[in-house]
Amino acid sequence: MRYLILFLVIFSLGSCGKLIPQVQTDYALTYTHEDSLLILAKRAEFKEESLDRMSLLLEKIGLSFIGSPYKAHTLEVGDEETLVINLREFDCTTFVETCLALTTTFKMGGYTFDSYQYILKRIRYRNGLLDGYNSRLHYFTEWIADNSTKGYVKDISKIHGGVPYPNAVNFMSQHISAYPQLLKDSTLIPGLKAIEASISDRVAYYIPKEDLKKVEPYLEEGWIIAFTTSIEGLDVIHTGISVRNGEKIHLLHASSDAGQVVVSNETLIEYVMGNHLQTGVMLLKID
Repeated sequence: MRYLILFLVIFSLGSCGKLIPQVQTDYALTYTHEDSLLILAKRAEFKEESLDRMSLLLEKIGLSFIGSPYKAHTLEVGDEETLVINLREFDCTTFVETCLALTTTFKMGGYTFDSYQYILKRIRYRNGLLDGYNSRLHYFTEWIADNSTKGYVKDISKIHGGVPYPNAVNFMSQHISAYPQLLKDSTLIPGLKAIEASISDRVAYYIPKEDLKKVEPYLEEGWIIAFTTSIEGLDVIHTGISVRNGEKIHLLHASSDAGQVVVSNETLIEYVMGNHLQTGVMLLKID
């Protein structure tokens, strides 16, 4: 595993590809040589793709990862918070983040590993700044709000009939034993509770599962799908990307059951209706 502290401001590399200026310079980066090569390989694979509809590019990039292994807790590496870059294996959230980061990097004209890691950091951390464990966007409703503000996604749940979501979160602070970093450093807990309170005060919208049939005719491929849950204190239990399979929309996701990235056999709506822990969906576009 290669581990690097970035101290230098990164500028354009000219003929090597447009590089997005790096602002934050004091964070740690964790990746392997294979990960850096995969970023370049994905750029070569999709260099001829149109940028007219970014959602279609997101779908294609996501499909290119089919068969990649599922791995839980992919970001829990080492004792300190680092920007973990892993294109070899995914949990459901890092799969979505990786696909969105690649799509956004290509959209902005970035062709290099440094361009990608800059965008990934912007997506994964509150206000784009990596400042310890609590700066990571752990709750997906905050992830949505933060990345909507940055312009990386657009929450379209409300315009598709979404209703206010009772978004009281406290799962992490109530289940500290499930989070090694919180067990190691109890000083993180007060700050985490303050973040949870702020998220709980924010109004979010979701489409209840019983209303999904009304939305089905309007579903498109290349949307990010977040699945709300009945688990107390948790907002979102799973994420994925919508893909078209024939005339129906299915779910492309890193599946713990399948142990890899797959397209669901069921339609997206059948998938939600068949899961008793899922209460509905949130819909995000990137165009």
